Amino acid sequence: MQGCDLLTLKEYGVDEIPEMEWSKFKFFEWIPTMIRLQSVKDDEWQVVRKSMLKTTLEFKYETLEKWLGRNNYSKKSKIQTQNYMQALRRSGLIE
Repeated sequence: MQGCDLLTLKEYGVDEIPEMEWSKFKFFEWIPTMIRLQSVKDDEWQVVRKSMLKTTLEFKYETLEKWLGRNNYSKKSKIQTQNYMQALRRSGLIE
């Protein structure tokens, strides 16, 4: 976990870092580009995605869980959350 996230959690009185299993957001081995692009261009998803900017990893994790549940684990919501998780991984925020 990144240092800024630890500081943010401590600022809010959170002493323990919750275990987050990011691999649970991996649903597909490969997502065709056209399908991925169509899924992430959803207006409602963009609002949720933007709400996660500059937040803790815990908040992002919980938001992705809620998004999946709210959308009944639809294929589209799985693609959206997996794509977001992979972006976090590429940026080095998660392993």
